[in-house]
This record gives sequence, structure tokens and C-alpha cells, in this order.
Amino acid sequence: MSSKQAQRITARQQLQQRMSAKAEQQHKKRNVAWAVGGVGALVALALVAWGAVALFGPEDDGSGTDDPAVASLVDAAKSAADRCADAKPSGEGETAEASEGVTDGMPAQQVFLECAQLSAPDGSATAECAYTATEGGSTPQATQPAAGKQELKFVTNLGEISADIDTEGAPCTAGAITTLAQAGYFDEQQCHRMTTDGIWVLQCGDPDARAAIDAGTPEYAGQGSPGYSYAEENTPVESEANYPAGTIAMANAGPGTTGSQFFIVYEDTTLPADYTILGQVTSGLDIVQQVATAGVVEVVVPS
Repeated sequence: MSSKQAQRITARQQLQQRMSAKAEQQHKKRNVAWAVGGVGALVALALVAWGAVALFGPEDDGSGTDDPAVASLVDAAKSAADRCADAKPSGEGETAEASEGVTDGMPAQQVFLECAQLSAPDGSATAECAYTATEGGSTPQATQPAAGKQELKFVTNLGEISADIDTEGAPCTAGAITTLAQAGYFDEQQCHRMTTDGIWVLQCGDPDARAAIDAGTPEYAGQGSPGYSYAEENTPVESEANYPAGTIAMANAGPGTTGSQFFIVYEDTTLPADYTILGQVTSGLDIVQQVATAGVVEVVVPS
């Protein structure tokens, strides 16, 4: 096993451990709240709650929230907001010969997400999210920040791609991506799909794609997930070019199956309004366009 593969496995294990710890913390808080609720009358409970906030509530720490769980989430995001500060595009990767006449397949020019970071979210507004475990793993906490925007940066082997993330419009998706990025989930991943006719996108975000491609089985790329799924949100209207160039949207395999895979639109594209719009590229779209120019390699998917 290569050192980079080992790093990816370790990052996924650490992510699961952190999510398990958060889930246990939330469970304990619910139990404490239930026990307090059964002790006295409603008025007494209100006084106790007010006193607890006055004595133990967080000071104004810049998180924008009085919810300890959300404040903790924002603090964790702050600590990882510059995790890619020292990362530089490696320039590594090869360019294969494109398959003639093929417009949907593996990018001929390799694209690696070498590091990913997001700025901390604004916790002044929140949304309740329903994440469903799909592989026996843990999920992000249900209450997520839902205000303003965040800044996303991918350091790729070919250069940096930056984007504004619509945290207010897509809070559950932004929360998931923030949690994954700060755990190193996207680091060293490989973008596995490119389409160059009618639909113009580069698809990334599968944690297992690089291993599948390295093993000579690219047909199995695109099946990975973070171990949970959630509903689509912030979808556009059904219209022409409803996914304009620069859009970052979430891939899915049907309703309620959004996970970690996303696609970057590099030319105005019309699609069914079924895919969450996460944000908009602010710089680096030329990198994706460069990859598209190199063409695609045919991938034969087993029937």
C-alpha cells in the first residue's frame, strides 16, 4: 500500500472517530436535558435554563451562536480554516491519450485534489439537517450553521481552485463538506469523471476513485461515499442553463443520496433541477477548462 493510500485510509478513520465522538456527546446532552426536564415545573426549568446560560454560556467568541454544540463546530472549523496554507500545487500527474469520439469518461489529464479547506461558517443562524448513515458509520451533527457564505479552496496538482460556498442556501451540504474537508477527507483524491458534450462537468469527491484507477479498474470509480447521505437542497428551477459555468453542485444517484461527490461546471449546462448547488467558483475555472481540452478516456462500465 502506498503512503498516500495509507494517509487517505487514516483520514477516513479519523473522520469516523470524530463523528462517533460528536454523536455520543449529543446523546449525553439529550439525556441530561431529559433528566432536568423531569425534575420540576415548566417555570422552574426556564429559570434553571436561564441560570445555566448566564453562568456557563459561551462568551462572544465570534461564532455568532449561543448553542454550545454549534459554537464547538465553528471553533473546529476555525482551527482548520488554514490547513492548506503551506500546500502548493505539485505539478504531478500524467496526460493519457484521449479516446476519439468519447465525451463521457475519465479525464485524460489527471486531476488530484491535494488539499481542501473551508473558512469557518457563521453560526448566527442554524438549520436542522437529517443525515442518514449508509455504511454503519457516524454522521455530522444535525444542527448546522445556516448564514452567509464560506470560502472553499482546493489545492490541486494543476493549481488552486477557489469558490464561494452558499452556506445559507445549502446549510446541510456546506456542513457536511466543511466537516469532511477539515478531517482531510478530500486530500489526495482523484477526480474521476469528465463530460465534454451537452453536459460540461468535472466530477470529483469519491474517496475510493484514486485507488480504483490506480488498480486499473476505473469502472469502479464513482461509487464511494462518506458513509452517509442526505437530501438535496438549494436546487435551481427547471430552465435553460440552470447550472451555469462555475457552478459547484453535488452529484447523486437519486433523491436523498447526496454525499461527498460533486461536480464543477465549466460551461453553461442544462440539467434536471435535481442537484444541490453548493457554490460558485471564483478563481481557477480555467484549470477545469484546461482538463476538458485534454479530452476523456473511455471507461467501459460492466453491464
